[in-house]
Amino acid sequence: MSWYLTIRSDPQFSKSTPTPPLIDFLKGLPELKQADPMRFEGGVGAPEVSVVVAACDERGNYSSPVTFQERVNIIELTCSHAGDTDWYHALAGKIAKFLGWKTHQDDDKTQM
Repeated sequence: MSWYLTIRSDPQFSKSTPTPPLIDFLKGLPELKQADPMRFEGGVGAPEVSVVVAACDERGNYSSPVTFQERVNIIELTCSHAGDTDWYHALAGKIAKFLGWKTHQDDDKTQM
């Protein structure tokens, strides 16, 4: 089973960010390895995680991108219940801090 952490600028997903600096930042994190142009997975020794970088509508709906997108407004982490919750929150926190955005858990009831 899995659970989700969503990183976004605001509840309406109204702000986007250029993708290249974000991808470069994610490539530099030892916790991650790039799986696709817009998706990362846990690196060696890391818990199971998928990090999708995408452009979504105002409700947060998106399709997993298979090609590069110039701007994005959502980063979603799919986390395993078998993994360390603190590790996932720390990873999401690093990404959110880099963007100046906030992290929200699952259905937006918890904001970090």
